[in-house]
Amino acid sequence: MFSLSTDAAPGRPNEDFVVATPDLAIVVDGAGVPMGGCHHGVAWYAQQLGAGALAALVGRPDLLLTEGLYEALAAVAASHADTCDLSDPGTPCAAVGILRLGTDTVDTLALSDVTVMVENDHGPHITCDLRIEEISGTEPEAVAGLLFNTPEHKAALTALVSNQTRTRNRPDGWWVAAADPEAARHAVANSYPRSAVRRLAIFSDGATRPVDQMGLYRWPEYLDLLDKVGPAGLIAHVREIETADPEGATHPRTKRHDDATLASWSCENAANSTPH
Repeated sequence: MFSLSTDAAPGRPNEDFVVATPDLAIVVDGAGVPMGGCHHGVAWYAQQLGAGALAALVGRPDLLLTEGLYEALAAVAASHADTCDLSDPGTPCAAVGILRLGTDTVDTLALSDVTVMVENDHGPHITCDLRIEEISGTEPEAVAGLLFNTPEHKAALTALVSNQTRTRNRPDGWWVAAADPEAARHAVANSYPRSAVRRLAIFSDGATRPVDQMGLYRWPEYLDLLDKVGPAGLIAHVREIETADPEGATHPRTKRHDDATLASWSCENAANSTPH
């Protein structure tokens, strides 16, 4: 069984979404200008896409994860194409991570910067699509040395978002879930033998900050901490780190807090949940 937790950035609606069955987990990290092009909003889009991907993949173990996500993207776009302007640059989009446990394999998919982690006897293996950073640069680099709520920080953030929007969902750019279902076929997908798997997890980028943005942990240590405190405890730890650096002076980032979501699975927990 997967253990799940999600927490909104304080004072904001949660634009992440997580859903799971015993052998399938999906994390969606929504983004976009609030209400831009779509009157439903970012949270609605993340929820619809996650539920749609679950519906497409459940009971279809031979369907490629990319094809299940393609079907979900097409269905969600069709559901509001008549009421919303899906060509508007502010129309919601989302990063997506999927984990599926099959009889013999574990399949992973990442579209944009959700991190999907498979740990086996050789250590952690990451599926994450970082083309957004390769093209536009990382968030800490973009706001290095700048404090929250200063004109300089706001200008740097505006420039970063503008560059990300300009290069989004194009052949020479980076890909994210949005109105065109073709984005699903640009996701990063991997497969691993199930027999060697020890731990699995999906993290939205708000939950990986201590590793990939702040450099406070390496992945094995972070997974050990997750085992110790659980998904909700790990997110609470992220909030403690963020709160201790309220201006972004120690850990430069685009916003003080971000929505944080994760789904985790371990072979030990799976064994403990098996009926005897």
